[in-house]
Parts: sequence; structure tokens; C-alpha cells
Amino acid sequence: MRLTWRRGAVVAGCAAVLVLPLSGARVMPPEVIYHNGVVITMDDGRPRAEAVAVREGRILAVGRDDDVLGLRGRSTRMVDLDGRVVLPGFVDSHAHWIGDGGMVGYNAQLAVDAALSRGWTSITEQYVDRERLADLRELDATGVLRLRVNAYLPINFEDEKFGQWFREFEPHQEFSARLRLAGIKVFLDHDWGTWFHWRQGELDAYVLAAHRAGWQVSAHAISAGAHDQYLSAVARAQAADPNPDARHRVEHVVQLRDDQLSRMRELGVIASIQPGMPGDLAAEAGFPELVARGETRWITRWRDLVDSGVRTIGSTDTPWLVLAVGNQMPHGSPLEAIHQAMTRQSPQARPPEAWQLAQRLTVEQALRLFTVDAAYGTFEEDVKGSLERGKYADLVILSDDPTTVAVDALPTIEVGATIVGGRAEYCADAALC
Repeated sequence: MRLTWRRGAVVAGCAAVLVLPLSGARVMPPEVIYHNGVVITMDDGRPRAEAVAVREGRILAVGRDDDVLGLRGRSTRMVDLDGRVVLPGFVDSHAHWIGDGGMVGYNAQLAVDAALSRGWTSITEQYVDRERLADLRELDATGVLRLRVNAYLPINFEDEKFGQWFREFEPHQEFSARLRLAGIKVFLDHDWGTWFHWRQGELDAYVLAAHRAGWQVSAHAISAGAHDQYLSAVARAQAADPNPDARHRVEHVVQLRDDQLSRMRELGVIASIQPGMPGDLAAEAGFPELVARGETRWITRWRDLVDSGVRTIGSTDTPWLVLAVGNQMPHGSPLEAIHQAMTRQSPQARPPEAWQLAQRLTVEQALRLFTVDAAYGTFEEDVKGSLERGKYADLVILSDDPTTVAVDALPTIEVGATIVGGRAEYCADAALC
């Protein structure tokens, strides 16, 4: 199919999608074209392509080689992918790469380098207090923040409450193209419901205040009891001030009953999961009691969440769910996390049990956790998560296609380059950069 040109119109098809200016002004050529590859767009309207054109940090076109190559100009840099695979840059929806990296020997620079080398173009820092926000702004100003960061502002840690300090800012406030505020964070419980941090009325008041002000609320919840608290608070906030697109989130979603899963779907609450959970279950306080009560079927229900229609997003919780050795962090890769979602293998290599195997995801479902659905989780599906014209040129170039390799080969796929806003921020192969 050839590209059809119409002045002032967009024509969609299996080829690239381009727009001609109404005034007849010159169409500027792309700065770079990646071609002769396998492009997995995560766009349902055009799931596969061969080439991507980039200009001024955005995607100019996606389509077949014949169509996209026709856009090149004298100054366009041509990158022959030689069969390599391009995907949207991966999004880590819940992590502490920068904030807690120092606890495992990583300063901010090392943490950013480590994330980029694994193919992450966006990370979500799930605990950004005043000091950490100031640090992130300084890192951004000095050029260290070479990927995109979404920050969540905590309003408590365990039993210590910080007040409504988030009111000093605006919901989704952007400090730059690399740093924005995504929402607020509440901690509800500890371990398997052995310790709760809120009374119901107090939590209701905080959630309602944030909801009315337009803030997305992200809640740390492990136990079924914590889910009861949070879903009740969200339901009361929605009843008082309906907002069908509030996108409040539950972080971890470890222990969930059937009625709670249905309630999440009805309220439009997002499930933010870590496929590597749980790890060493025997060491978890309260877990043996759950086994004795036969409640393992409630735990880490990844497939049930996805199949039920609950919007589900994925993450690593780095560094907490990964192993760090000196200045090397061997885990924390999106390909490893996809492997965990498909096999339920933990980072500690603990064999999955039967109830975990029943909750495995397909590779297509797992990829969505870290791309298009992850972008939805922070209200950014208009600029990231899929390869479409006008979105950020956030790309990752891989050695192999994760949808066709053997499942156990997923963690061995190599990252050739990580591109943020059209710029190669990590490059393992000079030919790509």
C-alpha cells in the first residue's frame, strides 16, 4: 500500500502516517530513520512495521521501509537495523532506582545508567519527598536525568503523616520533559496485614481531598484488609465527586479477593504489579498462616486481573525486588520482568508453585504491562507507550524479538540502544547510534 498524500489530512493505513502543511510550507525531513528492522509498535491499529522516522525528539512516521525511506533528506542519518527489533521504550511503573539506589551502592548517575542500559526510558519513583524532589530537580538541571521520571509525593510513611503538602503543586505538574509529578502516595499496611497505618475515616478524608484536587492516588497495599480500606475510600470519594478518569492506583496488589477484584474494575482502579513478587515466601511474616488457611489463591493474581479487564501495569520495585552486588545490579531488566510474568519465576530463582503457574501471562499481555498500559498509568498514553506519529521518540533497540524467542531466552535478549527523545542515551553498538 502506497502512502496517500492529502493536504491538511491524515490518511491511515498499513504504511506511514504523515501530514502535509496547509500553507504549502516545506516539509522538514527526519533527522534520523531507523529501517530494515522489526518494529513492534504496541499500536493496535498498526502492530508491526519496518521503519521509524524521528524529528525534534518526536516520531515523524512509522511504516514500511519503502514509505518511510522516501522522507529522507540530505542531512537525514540512516540507521540500518539489520533485522534488529524496535519497541517503545520500556516504562518501569513502580521503582526506587534513584531514591533508594544509594542503599545498594548506586549513586544517581549509576542508577540512571543502569536503568538506561536495561532499556528503560521512563521510571516511576514511588517515594519522592521534599528532599528527593529537590535532588531530582537538580539532577534534571545538570543533565544527569537522561531518562523520564514520574514522581509520587508521599503523604505518610508507616504511621508518620506528612500533611497535604502536595497542595503546593499542581496535579501532573511538569518541571521539564524529563521530570513531572504523577500523583501522591499512601502507605496502608505492612507485611500481610500485620500492621495498618490509617483509620478509615482519616484515610477517607485524605483520598477525598486529593481526588477533588485532581490528584491521582497511589496506594501501597499488600493485604486484603488494606485493599478493603483503600477501595472503600476511593468509592466514597467517587460518590462525593464523580470522576470516571481518576485512575487511582493500587501498588503491589498481592492479596486480593474476588469481590475486591470486581470492585477495582467497577471503580476504574489500576493494578500496579511486580511480576517478580512474591520472592522468598517462606521468609515473609504471616505467609505460613495464609497457606494454612488455604488462601494462596488470593495471592498475586496477575492473570485474573488482566482477564477481568482491570488495567494492569508492570514494574520491578528496584532495588527492593532485585539483587545488588557491590556496584553491579544484575537484575531489574524489563525482559527479565516479562519472563517473570510468563513463568512466575522469582528473582531469587525460587520454583513457582501451582497457584502461581495458574496466573501466568502471555508475552503480548506482559509487554503491555511495560509499554502502552504503563503509559496509561501516569496519564501519558498520548505521548509514550506506543510508536505512533507525534509521540516521544522513546525507543529501545533489541537483539531479538521477545514475541518469538523461546520463553527462557527472554532475559538473554540484549539491549543495543536506548533512545530518549530521539537521543541515544545508552548505546552498546556504535552502528545504532
